[in-house]
Amino acid sequence: MNRSEQLSLLFTEDYRIIDFLPRAVSTEEDGFYKDAEQYFLQDRHLQEFCGKTIAIILKILCYFPFEIYVEEYKPLVNKREGWLKDKRCEMIVKLLKKVILKKRGQIDILLGGEDSIISISGGVLSIAVYHESEKLRELLEKLVTTEGLYYWKYRA
Repeated sequence: MNRSEQLSLLFTEDYRIIDFLPRAVSTEEDGFYKDAEQYFLQDRHLQEFCGKTIAIILKILCYFPFEIYVEEYKPLVNKREGWLKDKRCEMIVKLLKKVILKKRGQIDILLGGEDSIISISGGVLSIAVYHESEKLRELLEKLVTTEGLYYWKYRA
């Protein structure tokens, strides 16, 4: 199975959320949530979330071999889509900042040996974690708490 097939297969699994809120918002609470989310998507708050996301991702990548798939990222030239060849820390940070702060695109990190995906999408204040192992969950719970975010199971 190639990387793209593996990525597609893992997206069908249940997932957990790294989020700025401690649990999902019910439909009764949904009206105010949209206003609050727009507030937190503003400059200073979005930059804080970006910094926390970068800290979590870089620390996770120290523990697992990884591949990164980038979608709809626009560098100085044309749209970029595909597997990232340059996996230096500076490039990963640059891509994360572009996706989060420009509120567009997506980065999917496939963790080798874990068959897990960490997915960061522009325009949202959460990170999806698919098919996590116990080892990854324990590590993420510590890192997420340290960064002042929450980690919970998403129920569709």
